[in-house]
Amino acid sequence: DREAERYAQVGMTLELADAKAGELLKAYMPAIRNNILLTLGSKTAGQLMERDGKLRLAAEIRREALRPLGYEIALPTPAAPGAAAKPLPAAGDDDESAPILAVHFSNFIFQ
Repeated sequence: DREAERYAQVGMTLELADAKAGELLKAYMPAIRNNILLTLGSKTAGQLMERDGKLRLAAEIRREALRPLGYEIALPTPAAPGAAAKPLPAAGDDDESAPILAVHFSNFIFQ
């Protein structure tokens, strides 16, 4: 956050399609980790406090983790203020061949 220095610890697990996907991810891990850190660094604590913010972050992390592997997936469009939020696509809805099916958070700590 710009108004205060904050620290965030985010634990996550990538759900993979199969063991072969795990080997592929290991080869690209430096680029994947970089993309995930850049994505996290662009968020504010306020954006991540709400459930919708966490769901959006998971979708963005999935997209950014897939980019070094040559996959480009679209993110759902955010709902207009006051409108009902559209659910994020289920794993595989936007690209069934992608090796990363979902991002699961194990913890969120903000200080």
